[in-house]
Parts: sequence; C-alpha cells; structure tokens
Amino acid sequence: MKKRVVSVLICAAMVAALAAGCGSDPAPTGGSGEAAGGDTAKPDKVYTLQVTQHDPEASSTGEFLNNWAAEVEEKSGGAIDIIVHHGGSIAGPKDSIDAVLNGTVDIAWGLQSFYAGQFPVTEVFMLPCIDITQATVGSEAIWNFYNNYDYMDAEYANYHVLFLHTNCQSPISTVDKKIEAVSDLKGMALRGNSGPPVTFIGQLGASAEACAINDLYSNLDKGVYDGCITDWHAIESFKLYETVNYFLDENIGVSTYFMLMNPNSYANLPADPQKILDEVSADAGKYTDTWDECEARVKAMDGVAEKLYKLSDAERANLEAAAQATKDAWIAATPDGQAIYEAAMAEIEAANK
Repeated sequence: MKKRVVSVLICAAMVAALAAGCGSDPAPTGGSGEAAGGDTAKPDKVYTLQVTQHDPEASSTGEFLNNWAAEVEEKSGGAIDIIVHHGGSIAGPKDSIDAVLNGTVDIAWGLQSFYAGQFPVTEVFMLPCIDITQATVGSEAIWNFYNNYDYMDAEYANYHVLFLHTNCQSPISTVDKKIEAVSDLKGMALRGNSGPPVTFIGQLGASAEACAINDLYSNLDKGVYDGCITDWHAIESFKLYETVNYFLDENIGVSTYFMLMNPNSYANLPADPQKILDEVSADAGKYTDTWDECEARVKAMDGVAEKLYKLSDAERANLEAAAQATKDAWIAATPDGQAIYEAAMAEIEAANK
C-alpha cells in the first residue's frame, strides 16, 4: 500500500515559493472549531489551520467538517486549532483549489467536478448507475482506491491529501415534467456537474447546463432549466424541493469530494500534530453517514415524499443502457481506463460487503 502523504517530497521545494504557511489568519467569517477536550495542560504552541468550504454551516457538509475539526482538536490536546469558514465566505466553489495552493487557506473541502479536466481518474466514481447507494460505501471505496493504487497520484501531486469521499445519491429532479420514459428527457435542459454526468445527460437526449449551485434554485424557478441531476444534500441545503415537482429516485450517481491541504502548511506542523491530523482525517469516513442521514431525512419530508417515483423495469433498462454508454465512452477516453474502472469497481464491491 502506498503512503498517504503523496506530496511531502515536494514540500521543501515549495517552502520558498509559497508565501503562506501554517497558521495564516484571515478574519474568520465562517464557523470555527473549538477544542473539545484532550489534555488539560495547555500545549506549548497552538497551530491554527484555516479551512474553506462552500456549503452552509447548517448542512451535512458543515456537520461533517465540524465533527472532524473537533476530533482533531481533541486528540491534539488543543495543539491544533481548526477554523472552518463555511458558506464560501473565503473561497467560492470554483476558487477553493487556488485558495489552498496560494496559501489563502490551509485546507480546502470541495468537489472535483467544479474543476473540469483536473481530476480525470477521480471521475470513475462519478460514473452513473454504479453500485454506490450510500455515502459511507462510496467514501470507503474511493479512499481505499486512492491508497491502494497510484492512478490518482498525478492529479493530487500538488497537495497533501487528507481525505477523499463521496456523498449520497442524486435523483433526476424536474420542475414541470414527470419522466416516465427515458425518451421523455429528450430536448430538456438539465443542470449537471462536469465529467461523466455531462456525458450521461447527453446520452439521455437532454442538454447539459452548468451553473453555480447557489444559482440553481433561481434558474429552476425561472424556467431557465427544466431540471437537474444533483444530490439530496444539495436539494435540502438549497431548498430545491420548493421549486422541483418530480424526483426520479433511481440509482443515478454520486459526487466526489476532496479535503486537500497546502503542503507548506503541512510541512510547518511538527511530527506529532501531522500524525494526528493524518490519522483523524483518514478515519473521517465514519462521519460521512451525515449524507446518508440527509438523504433519508429529505425523502421523508412533506412536500418531497409524495414527489418521489420510480421507472418501470423496461425504462430502468433504458436508463442503464445510457449509463453503460457513458461508462464505455469514459473508459475509451481515459488512459488505462479499463484497468482503472475495474479497480474502482472492485473497491466498491469490497466496500459493499
């Protein structure tokens, strides 16, 4: 098994190039983690880490990151102080990569799909209709894949990778039209993430549209888009259920996420805090059940439960045919695509056991 710290070897070269180091301290405009126990004695030095994420604090993401931060602080005995800036208050969804690379923040949480072409191997976990129906399963599979193979090394070489995970399922949500046959999607405009979801939407006969998640509600409400493929967490966090009237609740797919650290910030931590940060982050999969709980909660809501529906067996087969065409196209376009796909599916199968 390869070592998790894929970017430590480049840290020395980056120290001189990166202006920011561990403990950069922009004014905290989001939530902040606080020490949750640990040693009663005060540490000799406290290392403050700034984290950016774009979802509201009152979301599954906010819960996940606050739980993770509290555990890091507790196990470090207060030597690590993590300040989580929620709601994109420091960096928006498409700015988090630059923010962590230039040292504006020490750690960034976000979606690989907001950075088209930058995480090509990670896209294998975004393929439609694969056997990921829970965030906990997808998170275990992608994290083990990262650690067990070197396929992802190149795309994460500039970062210290703390954790990779997935979220819950994404239905096909439509405003005014119930999709009872795959052919009903022909000509519709659907918002989807970059990568395989765009290809899949095209295979369904619809046009794929891009917009920031913060703008999706208004674009659906105004009729700019006919619907979207986005997860139950976003449906709850951004109240999309208020404007969507139909939720096609099939195994459409999940999104992938990263927790990436500036390698200079990581190098500036002493060995013991580094070890604690790595170990707690590697175990963060236990907190990804917040997304599964979110999915169950939203599906049970008044105003949502009655909007859920399934396809017939025949139409589900048509949906899966479009998904298979998407997989075939991705494999053909990706170097070592077949080997990557098979390795990823093996990790998913193992995580499901």
